[in-house]
Amino acid sequence: MRKLSIVLLLISISFMTMKANNLSEHKSKYLVLKRWDYPQRALVPIPIEAIQDENSIEVRFLENVDNQVTFQVKDQQGNIIFQDVLLAPNEQETYKINLEDYQIGHYELLYIEEDMTFIGELDIEHSIL
Repeated sequence: MRKLSIVLLLISISFMTMKANNLSEHKSKYLVLKRWDYPQRALVPIPIEAIQDENSIEVRFLENVDNQVTFQVKDQQGNIIFQDVLLAPNEQETYKINLEDYQIGHYELLYIEEDMTFIGELDIEHSIL
């Protein structure tokens, strides 16, 4: 029950943060990443920072990664509509995902590294086509 309360609190804070960010003049959002499918109970730092602008997601690596990483974008039905694999990205590297061809809707950004997956949610509120 306590875990559920914490998860609901984090979800509500992320919605409040996104709502406040929508009201600002600069139209970029920080994607809140959640850990998923990690087999151990341990404190794991989030290795990336993801920022959504009007027509792209900019991913900045916060640490060097020794292994390959996979980025995926999934639509509301869980279909993979974008996937790319990077080999050992370094801390100075910035990666951009183009959102110009995406339709209005709710999407998930997945960052997959070995045995852990981080998921961030994003909404496209107007079509850029």
